[in-house]
Amino acid sequence: MKRILIFLVFVVALAQIANGNYAQAEMYLSGTNDFIGTIGFNEQEVAWGVIISGSVNRLRPMATLGFHIHSLPIDDNHNCSAGGAHFNPYNVSHGMPRDSQRHVGDLGNIETDGNGRAYIAMRDNVISIGFDKTRNVIGLPLMIHNLTDDGGHTGKGESNTTGNAGPRIACGTIRVR
Repeated sequence: MKRILIFLVFVVALAQIANGNYAQAEMYLSGTNDFIGTIGFNEQEVAWGVIISGSVNRLRPMATLGFHIHSLPIDDNHNCSAGGAHFNPYNVSHGMPRDSQRHVGDLGNIETDGNGRAYIAMRDNVISIGFDKTRNVIGLPLMIHNLTDDGGHTGKGESNTTGNAGPRIACGTIRVR
């Protein structure tokens, strides 16, 4: 996993030199000024999609946690509950990143280690940070939830809208850097 993360960080660094877009979200525990990490977003005009990489800590150890982009801006007090629903400009059902139908903001889950740290290294072909205006996530909040996202596959509770991912425990606004 660490080799993959190092490779992706290297790819992101090279991509930043090219004519791409770069943004990041500084992440905070909900409703606090407790900084927990930074997650970067890099998009090239070619068909790579957006590379998402970084790390966050101070989360629940050994957990699988929902990871989404929501639709409404949050304030500088990091009030994660103010972020609205998942970013869903096409008004479709909730899903996972590899599903044929999903909210634009559905990024699946992240996993924490025994110390409560999550290393994020993924590529997403749906979101955009500037090249596609409909799917552009700049200015929107990135959220980490307290429970596992079921991908909208269980049909129980709020599965089709939230993946039953539970309360929002951390968030940050995606901003151009």
